[in-house]
Amino acid sequence: MWQRIVVFAVLAITIAFLVWGRWRYDLISITALLCLAVTGILPPAKVFEGFASPAVITIAAVMVVGRALWSAGMIDAVSHLITRHVKQPRFQFMALTGLLSLCSTVISDVGALAVFLPIAVQVSKKQERPLGPVLMPLAFSAILGGIVTLTGTTPNILISSYRAQVTGHPFGFFAFTPVGGVVALAGLLFLWVFSTVLLPKRLRKTKPDESDHTSYLTEIVVQPDSPFVDHALGELHEEIDLDFVIAGVIRDEARKAANRYLRLRAGDILLIQAAPEDLKTFLDASKMLLLEHKDVAERFQPSDEMGLEQVILRPESALVGQSALSLNLRRRYGINLLAISRQGGRVTTRLSDTKLLPGDVLLLHGDRQVLAELIGRFRLVPLASAETRLIKPTRILSALLIFAAAVTAVVMGWLPVDVSFVAAAVLMVVFGYLSLRELYESLELPILVLLGAFISIGAAFQSTGGAAWIAHLVLELGRSWPLAAIVGLLMVMTLGFSNFINNAATAVIFAPIAISVAHGLGVSPDPLLMAVALGSCLPFLTPVGHQCNALVLNPGGYRFGDYWKLGLPLSLFLVLVAVPMILWVWPARL
Repeated sequence: MWQRIVVFAVLAITIAFLVWGRWRYDLISITALLCLAVTGILPPAKVFEGFASPAVITIAAVMVVGRALWSAGMIDAVSHLITRHVKQPRFQFMALTGLLSLCSTVISDVGALAVFLPIAVQVSKKQERPLGPVLMPLAFSAILGGIVTLTGTTPNILISSYRAQVTGHPFGFFAFTPVGGVVALAGLLFLWVFSTVLLPKRLRKTKPDESDHTSYLTEIVVQPDSPFVDHALGELHEEIDLDFVIAGVIRDEARKAANRYLRLRAGDILLIQAAPEDLKTFLDASKMLLLEHKDVAERFQPSDEMGLEQVILRPESALVGQSALSLNLRRRYGINLLAISRQGGRVTTRLSDTKLLPGDVLLLHGDRQVLAELIGRFRLVPLASAETRLIKPTRILSALLIFAAAVTAVVMGWLPVDVSFVAAAVLMVVFGYLSLRELYESLELPILVLLGAFISIGAAFQSTGGAAWIAHLVLELGRSWPLAAIVGLLMVMTLGFSNFINNAATAVIFAPIAISVAHGLGVSPDPLLMAVALGSCLPFLTPVGHQCNALVLNPGGYRFGDYWKLGLPLSLFLVLVAVPMILWVWPARL
């Protein structure tokens, strides 16, 4: 009994820390695992057993194969078709979301969104349409595509692994397709019809130039020859007719309030929030210089060699939690961090001391080639421009043939999914789609650490009777309910958790509960496992529920509360679609 209490306490504290988000999820999960090891609940031989799980190996291999397909130019070919052949805005929106969803059945949903995001930005700018009504549905469509195949998303692989433990047979590669395909298509139709209506009106009214990150924070040095030396801040606003905000003034290493009567001195550092295009105009009018840029002759001017790049910080980027000072980008790479844009939270510290968070938009300046390498190395998403690669149909076709061979080996039962996809990953390297360095860069180690730790935690949760106890509560609550209601309840519970903690962790927690509920009802675990898989994969209510949601928070100009306005109706609609489909495709009889 005490062991179950300890497991529940560790799980509760772990979930609380994951929701808080103060520390990264891999550190939290490995600490939780160590707590169970120290208390003796997990014997030494089983503490790190989760890291050797076929599910973790499969997910790692899928990361490599997905990166190789991206490198081969598959996504570029698809996006090229959209921008070249679809011109009408409504059809472009449908094509972007539909094809993104299709691509995310094959490669990582975040990776696919990272390519489609700058395309959507460019198309919206060209048509002078706001980004708000486009980017959230785009992120949701990437998430929807992942539920269609076994390797489309991490929870599907984990649920398949749990089924193998119970029945001796994992789910097949296309086992998720009948239900997942219908749910994904229903979700896309919902987005096409209702997304514009359900999203806040302010997003539709925003002009294109106003949606382009007006909240950048940058630091500007007052030069001795500036016409505003010895002038009050209020005069600066009166003389320069631009949309900017002075957030503070640094003088002699001390921060002063931006009082409109404060007189400027040479050497003062102004913390200014403005759009990128307004910064250049402000610098010319005020004869001031960007602090990180003052030694560059042609300041803030892109050239053939030097360029500006707006990039979004992905949650798994190594830059998360770092500051410009600790990164020392300028000394190590010759790159200047000019500005930071952050939605939903004001930047209150010096630019160099500001710790970077997932979803931050950074304005970088430096050598174009170095910038491109930096974007790949640190998993940044270019916003204003997409990396262009020469599209070679033969190269794309051969990469797809390797992927198809891996899928065929799984479907025909020739090889287990982990062996098949590891072989495909090796072939991708052998045939030159990835270098060895790119192979290791494609492995999202924080995710793999989280998975390995939570699989072992999940084993402890099940062995101590925690899953059976929660399953008993579910059965007591739904004693007189039909099976459809219990399946729906389990899906809603899972969906609720997945909006606040990692979807893979959610799947690991609820999979043993689903199995225990199935045993209690005397039915097949398949429909209940499918409900958990879908609930884990559809976090639409918050920007922290999924990496795709976090990526579009800043570019779309969204607030935290905007997500549930579209996400809640979509989630309820998908539950209503999914439950009858699950019970039709996966009968409950043993």
